Order: sequence, then C-alpha cells, then structure tokens
Amino acid sequence: MITYQEERFVDFIEDWKEIIPEHYEELSVTKQYDVEPDWAKYHSLAEAGVLKVFTCRKEQELIGYIVFFVSPHMHYMACLTAFEDVYYLRKQYRKGRTGIKLFQKAEQYLKELGVNRILYSTKLHLDNSKLFEYLGYTFFEKLYSKLI
Repeated sequence: MITYQEERFVDFIEDWKEIIPEHYEELSVTKQYDVEPDWAKYHSLAEAGVLKVFTCRKEQELIGYIVFFVSPHMHYMACLTAFEDVYYLRKQYRKGRTGIKLFQKAEQYLKELGVNRILYSTKLHLDNSKLFEYLGYTFFEKLYSKLI
C-alpha cells in the first residue's frame, strides 16, 4: 500500500540521502559538481518552518518526495508561495497514478497550510510539462543557466 504524507525533515533526511545518488544520476545537468547538499542549511530552514517535505512511501520505503520552500513571495508579500526545491519518484512507480497522486496530495497539503501559489520547474531532458498541465498548472517562465 502506498501512503502520502507530510514529513518532518529530520524524519526524512536519512531516507533521502539513500535516494539522492539515483535522483542526481538521472536528473542532474550539472555533473561537473558532485551532489553535496547543504544539510545544515536544510535543517535550519526546517527549524524556521520554511522547508516542507511531502512524501510517498510503500510500506515505509521512501519511493517519492517533493521538497518545498514556503514563504511569502518577495514581490507579493500577501501571496504565500511554495517554491519547489526538488521532486522525485522512483522509476518503477512512474506508471499508473502514483506520481499524479503525489502532486495532488502535496497540493492539498499546501492549500491547508494557506499557500496561495505553487511554483514547479521541469528539466528539458526529462520534461514533465504534460503532467503539470494535466494538474492545472500554467507555463509562464523560462529559466536559463550558464556555468562560468
């Protein structure tokens, strides 16, 4: 049975550390750098109430997650915004509705927190635009990157 829930960062971190190499290998476009999260900063943001973690598990095993930074938008203080940091669902669970449910239940959770807007990104080489459009999201911005 698959469950969907909010989790405290301290309860999530060790399981996340196990999946990060898999996530990094599939999705990173900056492989010139090793994956090396700033765990202290994540802990600090979690303690400040800014970091929110939503997961799906199959019999306690972490199979997917979305990590958000939730705060008022710098340009629209009245708009509590969830900025997606990362999301991932293990490949073997990407068929069916597991991924859709993960995003839908995360949205429901954020709504209960009073969030007004959710911002997601997607990689070009693994484009999830159709998923976001299906979920009712609107494409509104392009993001460019340059290593210098």
